Amino acid sequence: MSTRGRSTMRGCCSGCSAQIYYYSNTDMRKISMDLRHLRYFVATAEELHFGRAANRLHIAQPALSIQIKALEETLGVQLLNRTNRVVTLTEAGRLFLREARRTLEQAQHAAIVARRAGRGEIGRIEIGYSADVSYSGVLSKTLREYRRQMPDVELGLQELHPSTQIAQLLEGRIQIGFLASFIGSPAWKLPQDLDAIRLMEWPLRIALPVDHPLARRSRIPREALADEPFILYVGSDIEQDRSLVQLTLGFAPRVAYEARSGFSLISLVGAGLGVAIVPSSVSSISIGEHVVYRPISGNTIQIGTEVVFRRDADDPAVVNFLQMVRLD
Repeated sequence: MSTRGRSTMRGCCSGCSAQIYYYSNTDMRKISMDLRHLRYFVATAEELHFGRAANRLHIAQPALSIQIKALEETLGVQLLNRTNRVVTLTEAGRLFLREARRTLEQAQHAAIVARRAGRGEIGRIEIGYSADVSYSGVLSKTLREYRRQMPDVELGLQELHPSTQIAQLLEGRIQIGFLASFIGSPAWKLPQDLDAIRLMEWPLRIALPVDHPLARRSRIPREALADEPFILYVGSDIEQDRSLVQLTLGFAPRVAYEARSGFSLISLVGAGLGVAIVPSSVSSISIGEHVVYRPISGNTIQIGTEVVFRRDADDPAVVNFLQMVRLD
């Protein structure tokens, strides 16, 4: 057998009889053998004694001799020199021993990988998250705990607008979404193929420039905001963003500027360009002392931090992630 031949495996577990296919570069003949044949040969080559090898393998010596002979016939080469007293390796046997050991090690490694993947200990999870969730600290806390429990699972992270997350969950492009939901809003409803675990709830606040006349109040009536220029956080679904703000206020706001991130939104408020509705978690964004946050009177809508996933999720790594979230 050419040592430069290519091999493939079908099946891989300790003690199994999965078939190995070797392809010779000289004549491209397919040679089929079992892992069992390789284990028998390796034991015999290491012991250089059929009796000791048979004892090591817990089989009868005649059966071992038959299997080694069958292996040689399959390969079309002699692997062992046999005399009444001595067993030695031929050159083909010496080279085949090296490759057989590698193949058995690869098979064992493949079995370990498969079992760990089946337990969700390795793999990859694609995760989407919205900016306001990252500000709250919930995302980092959850991911830190998961990495502690499952350090070998890769996490792919993308900052995505909530509506984009939902679309990508349905398409299977991400497996987990961290997003903000509008609790108490009839406009907030997940597609039937998705489910969610609520992690936290955040009241809404109005972000005001520190020198704004309303900043002196401890609570802001909604009607007091009717003439204010608003800065609107917008993602991929601008109409939905506008409608949710309108639902919170009870009127259509006069939008002066749009921002694509929470930091940009708060920066514009701090510059005195308008006011904005934000979850209280965003108050952790530091813009010096230029922004204050006040409750909105009469508002019943809150922002929820949700972990969203497909109802039919069966990837073991994803299942483990969701179980950890539920128990946390």
